Amino acid sequence: MKSLPLILSREDAISYYKNTSHITDAEKAYVVRVLSQEGLSNRCIRQTLNICKVYTVTHYKRVGTALSDDEIELWMNNPSHITLGHVRAIAKFPRLTREPLLRDLLTKKISVHQYEMIAQGKREESNTDVKRYALGMEDQLGRPVSIQYNAKKCSGTLMLSFYGLDDLDDIGGSLGYVLETD
Repeated sequence: MKSLPLILSREDAISYYKNTSHITDAEKAYVVRVLSQEGLSNRCIRQTLNICKVYTVTHYKRVGTALSDDEIELWMNNPSHITLGHVRAIAKFPRLTREPLLRDLLTKKISVHQYEMIAQGKREESNTDVKRYALGMEDQLGRPVSIQYNAKKCSGTLMLSFYGLDDLDDIGGSLGYVLETD
């Protein structure tokens, strides 16, 4: 398990950033935090570290200054489970709730969107009407039906299961699809 480096000056931070191969987003956020605490502006940090995108430094600075060293280390040691998007959303939470949320990511697949919704005080609501519709369809069609609905976009995906190619032809015919033959 890696630990955060001991960085005592802006020179140390810049050297660490430039000389570390495969530097993680967590380490970048830590370096940006140090440089920000040293009084460097976002523009200066971006130029010094050769970061092209304007908002990248802003994102690193927000999470780097909000998270504790322990939280940054947890992120650094689990980059495949905890992303910059996750920590951007988690950084909005009170200090005592952040680490449990980060640890949840190690065992559960939780989307960034879900954390952003929670941070804004909203909960994703499951649409019971869509579930009821899918169950009714299953009963009537005699086959498993899955509906994924995005309430925000008012769109979704309908999936019908089939059992063999003849069954697929029957579904296609019911939908009005006619197989063209050469």
